[in-house]
Amino acid sequence: MDIDEKNRIETKKIRDLQESFNNSLRILESHIAESITNKEKLDSIKKDLKEANEKFIEAERFLDDLKVNIENITIE
Repeated sequence: MDIDEKNRIETKKIRDLQESFNNSLRILESHIAESITNKEKLDSIKKDLKEANEKFIEAERFLDDLKVNIENITIE
């Protein structure tokens, strides 16, 4: 193998490594973007669940008050 051929082989290896690195970087960027999107979705779900829980507690209090009112009604 002469020096020229060796240089071409090394250059090809370097290009292949660079391409592989670039592909890995694109995949990583995609996963990061997906993680950010998932975090935003989870935050939104958490907020919705908190609001639903507050409404449920309010409804539960209303039903408890209604029950007390019904129990306190005297039949005349």
